[in-house]
Amino acid sequence: MTFLLIPHLRVQAANIQNASFLLGGPPVLAAYFFAHALGRKVNFQAPKVALVHHYIQPKGQVGAYGIFYPQQRRGASFTYGASVGRDYSSKNKHALSLQPVATADMCVSLIIEVQGLRSLQGIETLLFGARFSGGTIVSAGKCKTSSSFEESLGDVPSGYVVLDRRDILETRSGKDQAELFVEALGAVPKSDSNMTWLSATNLGYAAISSFENRVGAREGYKHAFAEPLVGIVQYRSVRDCRQLQPEQMLWQSEWIGEDIFRVVQKKIDKGEGE
Repeated sequence: MTFLLIPHLRVQAANIQNASFLLGGPPVLAAYFFAHALGRKVNFQAPKVALVHHYIQPKGQVGAYGIFYPQQRRGASFTYGASVGRDYSSKNKHALSLQPVATADMCVSLIIEVQGLRSLQGIETLLFGARFSGGTIVSAGKCKTSSSFEESLGDVPSGYVVLDRRDILETRSGKDQAELFVEALGAVPKSDSNMTWLSATNLGYAAISSFENRVGAREGYKHAFAEPLVGIVQYRSVRDCRQLQPEQMLWQSEWIGEDIFRVVQKKIDKGEGE
């Protein structure tokens, strides 16, 4: 088994609007899909990915009461109405409307389980100018392969591994998942490291329409409209994660039925890794 380390991937203006109601959260799906896309270009398979967070700098400003206002942009030709050059959604006939967008500069490291990778030649060249979570990759450290996940993780001296904490949403005490979700994110952090540094992010999609051939679909694949599946993850320092099993840090995809796609890690039992 081979692991590819892409350290300190710096991205400019990455998308952080994970859902209509959610800004921020680690780009787990973006990391998985990025590894998949890279594998298609270099001709290897990337079934599992670990994400290490280093920093994120949202673009915008903090206003009264600590409310964050993301930096907005004007424009988008798809808002033109019957009159060419007129934006039907803007009250000002001389200006295009503001578009709902939230971006950030960020730095992450990826550890990718790869199958069929013969050489690193060309990978670093492909990285620069490529896209990650909708943003532009501006720099990255030197890529490296190893025969063990532990060795790759050891080459990342600092940062926070993003862990799957769907166990928090398991129904208990008569509460549904929505109640447990709000309760976990709104709780005051305690000394228990198993329940600190929690965050919400997009971990999959659920189809809300049938899969059909539609105009504009990539490469002729069948297309379906979908809604994001928001789950809970946890930031744990690289140092604390060295005692965990690789499967507890590697994200892999799965289909639930024919209409739900998500990425998951091996379930972490309560107290495991403490």
